[in-house]
Amino acid sequence: ASNGYLWCNSDRGLAAAPAVPQHTQLTTTAIDCSGQASVLFSMESLIGVYENNASEFVKLRVSTDLLTWTDFFPFPCLVTGAAAPPCTRWSGNPDLVEVDITSVAANQATVYLQFEWNGGWEYFWAIDDLALSSVPDYERTFFFGVLSHASEGVEYGCIPSGQLGSDFVLGAQVRNFGQMAQTNMTITADVLDPSMAPSFNTSESYASIAPGDTAFMNMAVPLPGTMAQGIYTVNFAVTSDNDADEEDPSDDGTQRTFEINDDLYSVDNLGNHPAGTEITSSLGTASFVGGEDGLIAFTKYDITNDLEVFGLEIDLTPASVAGATLVAALRDTADVNADITTILLAESDLYVLTAADVAAGVVRVPFLNSYTLTPNAYYAGVEMFSNANAEDMGVMDDATVPQPGDVSLIYIAGDQVYGNGNALAIRLVNEPITIGINEVEELSGISVFPNPSNGIFTVNAAVAGVYTVEVTNVIGEIVHAERINGTTSIDMSNVAKGVYMVRVSSETASTVQRVTLK
Repeated sequence: ASNGYLWCNSDRGLAAAPAVPQHTQLTTTAIDCSGQASVLFSMESLIGVYENNASEFVKLRVSTDLLTWTDFFPFPCLVTGAAAPPCTRWSGNPDLVEVDITSVAANQATVYLQFEWNGGWEYFWAIDDLALSSVPDYERTFFFGVLSHASEGVEYGCIPSGQLGSDFVLGAQVRNFGQMAQTNMTITADVLDPSMAPSFNTSESYASIAPGDTAFMNMAVPLPGTMAQGIYTVNFAVTSDNDADEEDPSDDGTQRTFEINDDLYSVDNLGNHPAGTEITSSLGTASFVGGEDGLIAFTKYDITNDLEVFGLEIDLTPASVAGATLVAALRDTADVNADITTILLAESDLYVLTAADVAAGVVRVPFLNSYTLTPNAYYAGVEMFSNANAEDMGVMDDATVPQPGDVSLIYIAGDQVYGNGNALAIRLVNEPITIGINEVEELSGISVFPNPSNGIFTVNAAVAGVYTVEVTNVIGEIVHAERINGTTSIDMSNVAKGVYMVRVSSETASTVQRVTLK
């Protein structure tokens, strides 16, 4: 993108959906294709859809007279909602797109190309590196390889061995871009263990793949009895009778990796992808209007066997600022899907990012108590506070591999849950997290109610005694402090509405609870 690109139909800067649907048309000047027996159009694109499927509303249109147009659909599997691979809501960044327009453009002295998008409240379409070339006789392209141990097509980068089932899905997508059929084509997937020794494999064969068609492989492969911890490498390749005539053999395969690690469970695979393949994005408190304080980023986890979780690990963007605060928590998928974010299965204390955290680019935040997830699906969430963008925080997003649309979500305070991100780097930590030598015992028997509150709430201690109460805001400032003897009412009606942390301490123990002032 360093030398510029076209930008279509952006919703950036809009606080609400446009009053009328958006309609974009970008049309080239005349192009001379005379003497060209075949014409292949190619471009690099980054595009995301929200309300309208690209298979109907995003078009490459071709004409010889600006009057009669033939429509081609360069993104047949870019769909709205909770897209399931191989379909996605976002393309790669970028995606190489190739469309055979021979039927309209071949041997024509005047050819016009038009990029059209009819959108509701969409994302954007970035278009770059337009090119026309001849369609080769034999050219197949390996789009991607699939690795999944879970349902619904989620591809996890780091998997505890206890979450593996008996099978592992290996899949692939290969398209025939040539003018001739690919005959006796075979897709193979070979998995190598951390020592680079063969572990398991699969293959699928196809008698003939016609020009323009795509071959899909989706094989459930039995796993070996024992799998060592470490990084596994998967080599995908495609061969056929036509290998000797292949136009570009360099795109006849791909490589993927995944990790077996009993201490960590992650959807993202940041830092472990094969060299040159990793694609990253990010989101955080500076990403959305209204998301400055209280933005929650979620990543979904499928649990097949009981898993004790001690906290979350988060990859931070380089723009994160020391002093930003966060709360790490686990939520049930049914609650999140119903826009309910206040019911927590486990949560952390309010955590303030340090300069060391930002420099490391990663932070581990422990829960107040470990929590055992039983077989189901859950969301690991990070609620972020920036003090009105004074100390912003961002979470890295792994955009290397397409994921289902509900794997990574966001919640903007006072709004609703949206699909956003691809594989946000919010991970389950399955080992105790040590945060220092001054940890204290958890204080029991303390309750704070009502919650939410109109500004006045009660701190109740089940055991009579003298306690210290400190109330802090989202940036860690103490806004109220007092000593209490048993139960007391606290009046906070003079402070701003929002989320506050109430720390109650005795001489030997402490607990922190969150209260929302409405």
